[in-house]
Amino acid sequence: MDRLLFVFLLTAFINLINTLTRSSRLSGVRTGHLATAISLFTVVYLAASFANTLQAPLLASTVERTIEDAYSLSLTISADNVTANALYQETLASLNLKLRFVMLGATLGTVLGIFVIPSFVASFSNAIRSFARTGSVYRVMFLVFINMFKPGSAILSFRKPSLAGVREMLTRKMTTPKGFIYWNFASYSLWTVNVLSGLYAGALYPEFRSTAVLMASIVGNASIVLSVMMVDPILAKVTDEVARGVKDEIELKQIIFYLAISNLLGTMLAQAILNPVAQGLQALTIWIT
Repeated sequence: MDRLLFVFLLTAFINLINTLTRSSRLSGVRTGHLATAISLFTVVYLAASFANTLQAPLLASTVERTIEDAYSLSLTISADNVTANALYQETLASLNLKLRFVMLGATLGTVLGIFVIPSFVASFSNAIRSFARTGSVYRVMFLVFINMFKPGSAILSFRKPSLAGVREMLTRKMTTPKGFIYWNFASYSLWTVNVLSGLYAGALYPEFRSTAVLMASIVGNASIVLSVMMVDPILAKVTDEVARGVKDEIELKQIIFYLAISNLLGTMLAQAILNPVAQGLQALTIWIT
C-alpha cells in the first residue's frame, strides 16, 4: 500500500475514535456506570494512540524524503539559484497537496464517526454491562471478537442513524450555553493541523526543520488547553446533571451531536489555516534560530 494512502487511513481511524470519545459518556449514563465507561473507553483509545505513533513518523519520513530529493535535484541540474528555488517551490506545492490529502482523511474519519455514534453507544453500553458481569476487560474483548463472526449476539449492536432524531436535535432549544461548541471548533481545527503545520514549516525552512517540527507542540498544546478549559468541564457538568436526573438525556445527546459536527467543521477549517499556521511556526523558528 502506498505510504501516503496508509497515513490517510490512519488519520481517518484516529479521527473516527476521537469523534466517538464523548459519546462514551452517554453509554455511562444509560448504564449507570459512568466511571466504568470512561475507564473502558481508554482501552478503545489505545488503538487510536497506537495509530498516532505510526502516523507522525511515516508522515515525517515522507517530508524528509521530499526535501532531500528536491535539494539533490536542484543541485544536480542547475547552479542557478533562481532555477533551484523554482524547483523547490514546485516541491513545496506538491507537499502541500499531500498534507491536505491527509487532512481530508481527518474529515472522512469524523464523518464516519458521526454515523457510527448510535451503534457505538448501543454496543459500548453492552460492553459496560458485560464488564459489570464478568469483571474482566479481556473477557469483554473476547466477546467482541466472537461477536464479529456471530452477528446478533452479546455485544456489537447496529443502530441506523435516525433522521427524526437528528431533526429533533437541530430544532430543540439547548439549555446549555453554546459558547463551548465554538471553542471546540477552534480547538479541533488546531489539533487537526498541529503536526502537519510543523512538518510543512520544516519544509519552508529546511535548514532548521527539526526545530520547526518541534514548534508544532505550541499549536497542539493550545488545542489541548482550549479543550480542557473551555469544553470538557461543560460536558462533564451536563453529564453529571443527566446522571442525577436534573436534565433530560436528550440534552447530553444534543451536546454530543453538536460537538461531533464542530469536529467535522474543525477539520475543514484546518484546510484553510494550514498555510498561515505553518508560516507562523516558520517565523517563530527563524526568530529562535
